[in-house]
Amino acid sequence: MPNLHIRDLPLGAVDTLRSAAVRHGRSLNAELVAALVERANQEAQRESLAERLEDVRRRWRGHNPDGFPPGLEPETIIREARDSR
Repeated sequence: MPNLHIRDLPLGAVDTLRSAAVRHGRSLNAELVAALVERANQEAQRESLAERLEDVRRRWRGHNPDGFPPGLEPETIIREARDSR
């Protein structure tokens, strides 16, 4: 496993992480590893979501190169919803 050396971490952050480690019943190192792994997973999910959204956008434009099909423009949908009240 790779090792990291973290410098210039604000004292308040260290205190908060140390308190979290105590609450979770683990060492400060284990708490840091858990926090970094969680953040890495969040970033991976964001990247995956961005890729999926880009794929949907690309497919949508393949089917609808001029934008929205007639009647499905956002302003039309909003107007119809507003007027149906």
